[in-house]
Amino acid sequence: MKTSHVTVQSTDLLREMDVVSYGDAGPAVIAFPEGNSSFASWQDGGMVDALAPMIDAGKLRLFCPDSTDLMGWYSRYAVPEYRLANIEGFFKFVKNDLIPLINKACGSEQRPYLVGAGMGALNACLLMLREPELFSGLLALSGTYDARRFVVGDLPEGWEEVSPIDIVEALPQNGKARRVLKGLPVAFVCGQDASEDGIDTQRALEQAFKDRDIEATFEYWGYDVTHSWEWWQREVTEMLPVVLTPEGLADRKLGASLAYAKREAEHARTELVDAQANLSAARDALKIAKEDLEVTSKRVKTEEESVRKCGIAEDELVEKARQAWSERDRIAKQLQDIEAKAQDAQNKADAATKARKDAEWILGEARAAAAQARTNNEAAEQELQTRDAAAVKATKDDATAQERLKETEADLKREHEKARAALETAMEISAPKKPAAKKEHKQGEKSAAPKAAAKPAASKSAKKPAAAKPKAAAKKPAATKAPAAKAKPAAAKPAAAPKPAAAAPKPDAPAGK
Repeated sequence: MKTSHVTVQSTDLLREMDVVSYGDAGPAVIAFPEGNSSFASWQDGGMVDALAPMIDAGKLRLFCPDSTDLMGWYSRYAVPEYRLANIEGFFKFVKNDLIPLINKACGSEQRPYLVGAGMGALNACLLMLREPELFSGLLALSGTYDARRFVVGDLPEGWEEVSPIDIVEALPQNGKARRVLKGLPVAFVCGQDASEDGIDTQRALEQAFKDRDIEATFEYWGYDVTHSWEWWQREVTEMLPVVLTPEGLADRKLGASLAYAKREAEHARTELVDAQANLSAARDALKIAKEDLEVTSKRVKTEEESVRKCGIAEDELVEKARQAWSERDRIAKQLQDIEAKAQDAQNKADAATKARKDAEWILGEARAAAAQARTNNEAAEQELQTRDAAAVKATKDDATAQERLKETEADLKREHEKARAALETAMEISAPKKPAAKKEHKQGEKSAAPKAAAKPAASKSAKKPAAAKPKAAAKKPAATKAPAAKAKPAAAKPAAAPKPAAAAPKPDAPAGK
């Protein structure tokens, strides 16, 4: 088998498209890919091998191009305008690039046949319906012919131009496309297995063709015929020669009607056998049911009596239940009251617990304060003892100082008297012995004696400060010794004033006591 691989630069799609051809003679047939949008789809699916005898015999020349299905039909959630542009671009590629390539390869202008399976059937059908004058015939296997199956929601604007059912329904009664289609071999084949989910669209398309009086072949193969390459191989090897043969579809239609009738009769016979088997099973079931009916009738009577007795028992139990529920409500109310009282008691207990804890906390504070007070009291008692001892000592020191002061004053007084006597003696000794003046001298001596005694009299002013300080010492026991020590100088200072008193140190003798 001669094979040729060509890459075409499509100006409409702005991309490269691969095309593989098989054979070198016979009418040109364009086979559109299914699933992967690849020129190798038919080769991988075994379709080329299935048609190899016809290709080798020169009965057809097969051309398998790439498609844009992945960017168009299969790109379900892409922008509708983008998808439609790729679908329309592919049809322009077929018209502007692929057909000229086929004519060049065949050496003459031809109107190629279109064939496809699955998604390829949809593309082949659309090309035939849109521009039937460019092609010689169509074989579509297991296609889906309503574009609504490929969009989410309503059909977008412009998509009716790529929906076969909508195109056929819109064909004018006397339009050119309708006239051309009437003279072309057009065949649609689909199995009836559950996997053939586009079968309803084929039936709708068939009705649209009938409504517009357009001749076409619609075949529905067996209920075991699936949506698979295995069955497409059998369909294409059986149907494509018929499409390629003039009046082939008309002849097949006559035979197909008989074959279809035979197939339906066989199917009906199978259904009849199944129905007879089911009828026999139903009769057996009816017999068993009658026997069961007799048994169950007796049982019904027994059960009715049982129901009557159960009804009586039910009434009694219902009354007991009502009484029990009434008693339950009464107890529930009591329980509710008890719960309320218990809750109130619990609240009071909680409050008492809180009060106890607060009292314990306050007691802790009071104990801490009492401990601090005891500490302060002990410190105060210690301080009082210290102050009391100091006061006692100060009192003793004051008494000692007063005694010393009295002794010092007595000593000072004696010293003054001695000094005065000494002064008088000295004055008598130093006075001139003039009889006439003796009387005057005595008078002057008397007047001078008080003046001389005036200086020692200053000791009275010295006594007051010495006596005042012991009183201050009573307030500040720590300073009691200082006033007592100062008492000596206070008493000694007046004694040192007259120079003639050479015996002044004698007053210290009492201190020795």
